[in-house]
Amino acid sequence: MIKSKTCPKCGGTKIAGPHKLYGGNRHLCVDLPGISTATLESFTCSECGYTEFYADKIGLRNIRSSGRFILNPRMGASQVPRRCPNCGAKTRPGSSYCHECAIAFS
Repeated sequence: MIKSKTCPKCGGTKIAGPHKLYGGNRHLCVDLPGISTATLESFTCSECGYTEFYADKIGLRNIRSSGRFILNPRMGASQVPRRCPNCGAKTRPGSSYCHECAIAFS
């Protein structure tokens, strides 16, 4: 929304922000390991109310250095576990076949 300057929900172009978010007496933050935090800002479509949250610049730097990532960026696609298309079992990273039903992957 901040790059396209268009609301993904209604297509509106009147986007308000950035706005700091407050929880209690301080900015709303994302907890990161250690003492690093990321302060959140919001952008809101003034036509439908759709809101997106973004980390501020310092917070984004903290997330990049201290954040927990769902997928390790160093892992290649072959190292990511996937589901067998035949039986749905979770396969081992890099497997060329399912260890449950023995179907080969293409």
